[in-house]
Amino acid sequence: MREFFYPSSVAVFGVGSRPGNLARNIVLHCQEMGFKGRIHPVGREPGNVYGRDIVTNPDSLPDGIDLAVILVPAPFVAETLEACGRKGIRHAIISTGGFRELDGIQSQAEKEILDVTDRYGIRFIGPNSIGVICTDSGLCSPFNPMQAEHFKKGATSLIIQSGGVTTQCAYSFSEGHVGFSKIVSVGNKLNIGEIDLIEYLQGDEDTEQIHLYLESIEDGRELMRVASKSTKPVVVFKANVSTTSSKIALSHTAALFNDDRVVDAAFRQSGIVRVESIHGMTVCAKALELPPLRGNRLVAISLSGGFSVILGDMCEKLGFECPDLPRQLLDRIEDFRRGGVIRMSNPMDFGDVHDVRGLVFALEQCLALDFIDGIVLCFMFEPEMKRFFRDKDSIASPGEILEFFKRLCERTDKPIALSFFARRENVEAFKKLGIFPVFNDAMESVLALRMLLEVGERGRDRGTEICPP
Repeated sequence: MREFFYPSSVAVFGVGSRPGNLARNIVLHCQEMGFKGRIHPVGREPGNVYGRDIVTNPDSLPDGIDLAVILVPAPFVAETLEACGRKGIRHAIISTGGFRELDGIQSQAEKEILDVTDRYGIRFIGPNSIGVICTDSGLCSPFNPMQAEHFKKGATSLIIQSGGVTTQCAYSFSEGHVGFSKIVSVGNKLNIGEIDLIEYLQGDEDTEQIHLYLESIEDGRELMRVASKSTKPVVVFKANVSTTSSKIALSHTAALFNDDRVVDAAFRQSGIVRVESIHGMTVCAKALELPPLRGNRLVAISLSGGFSVILGDMCEKLGFECPDLPRQLLDRIEDFRRGGVIRMSNPMDFGDVHDVRGLVFALEQCLALDFIDGIVLCFMFEPEMKRFFRDKDSIASPGEILEFFKRLCERTDKPIALSFFARRENVEAFKKLGIFPVFNDAMESVLALRMLLEVGERGRDRGTEICPP
């Protein structure tokens, strides 16, 4: 399986020199992402694409090519695989569409593909797949136009049953400053599916989390088995849950409708965390960068009374408790107040505390309480915020602020879900540093802790009898 992500050389079939040719985009994307291996464009007519001559006779390709990316008309896919087999290419991505997604049944072209690949021992992703993006190696096989140079490296790998969702996940994880290691568009899953990929990613040293977007589950028992054995978190966005969506899902990825109630129960029993959007995947990925949340008892703090109220509502809505804190501790925190007009509680309004030392004291003391599992904090930030504090020299740079939160979480082994009320550009600047997870707003930070709690709860519940969808 490694050759799908780290090939030493790639042959791209279907390349033409005309500007409208889609396969040539594959060559360009690999160049933009810095792929260091050799790329061999193959097409029916001679020409040059991005400084590389198009090979018109596949038999003249050099030996030792690890991976073929195939984007030729459906009737010619089998003969292209035959050429790959003769050259010893044993891994292929079939991007061509026009197979079972059209009418829901196996076509003659698919049977021919399986016949060739069985004879030569070729493993393949697809058909109807835009392939693989690997930020570690620079491989980027999608044929649709994209700005591959902006993709951000991270520790999450994704398995996606849609070409368009593959592209959007690459952008969303990168623009959210989460990044990704690998994204695989599985297409029709005629040979390689999510089970194979989860098992591979389990042993991949560059992957710490495994996320999936699925429209169908063909072998629920196997999916639950590999997920329940996983030492890495498995997160799933399962779509195609309504009769309205089932027809379009079938026509674009040959996806079959599953009983969503059974799917949800099976996910719960096997430790899979379920999210409901691409954005939810990125929130969960950031949450999983925090220490584990071992219970549902939180301290909610904000430098705004309004956001303290919002945090309290969201905590209760998502099943968290905000326990009463020791009066002696609250009295000591109140000593940092300026006007003495706000009575401390949990949730905690820090609007009258204009000394950062008070916030540091509160965070450290609250995390030290054995009946508190974590903190959700909505912090104020403005570049000129020093004037709001007595000790002006105590205000650190954005990087130092995030380093403080990171060290505090590591020292206590408890999570702090951090958000800011600030200008969006300031929030983005914190995120871009990549030092410590920053969430978009107060409500999202509580949602992140809910996801983190589910990861821990479902991990502890693994091993119960699994009912497959």
